[in-house]
Amino acid sequence: MAYDAEPGGDPRGPWCKGCKTAIAPGQASTRLHVLQDPDGKLGLTGLWHAECARPYWDTITPMLRRVGWR
Repeated sequence: MAYDAEPGGDPRGPWCKGCKTAIAPGQASTRLHVLQDPDGKLGLTGLWHAECARPYWDTITPMLRRVGWR
C-alpha cells in the first residue's frame, strides 16, 4: 500500500529515526531534538526507540554531567 512507502505514513504508528521500524504503542521510546536538524529532515530529530537512542545518550550524558546537569 502507498502509506507503507513513507516512514510515518504507516498506521502501526510512528517510525524510529534510528532503525526505521514502527514504534509500537507502549514501547519504550525517546524524542531527540538536535539543534542542527530542527525539522527532522536530516533524520536526527524525532522519535526513537529507547535502545536505538542509547548510543547518543551514552555519549552526551558524561558531557552534560561535567557542566552541572543532573
